[in-house]
Amino acid sequence: MPSISYNRTDSQQPQSITIEGYVVRPGLHILSYAQLKLLREQTQHHSQLESLMSQGVIKLTG
Repeated sequence: MPSISYNRTDSQQPQSITIEGYVVRPGLHILSYAQLKLLREQTQHHSQLESLMSQGVIKLTG
């Protein structure tokens, strides 16, 4: 099942990230395949999200 998890580990990380109107908050969120595809595409254009993903703070599954 497609999902995104945001494991906020310190106060320097944002409380939420908005990408194309979708708000990513800490925790595990179930997504549709269309949302997952959109988030994967937007990662390339969103340096903060890309950075958090490379650190393993945000994970896309599915």
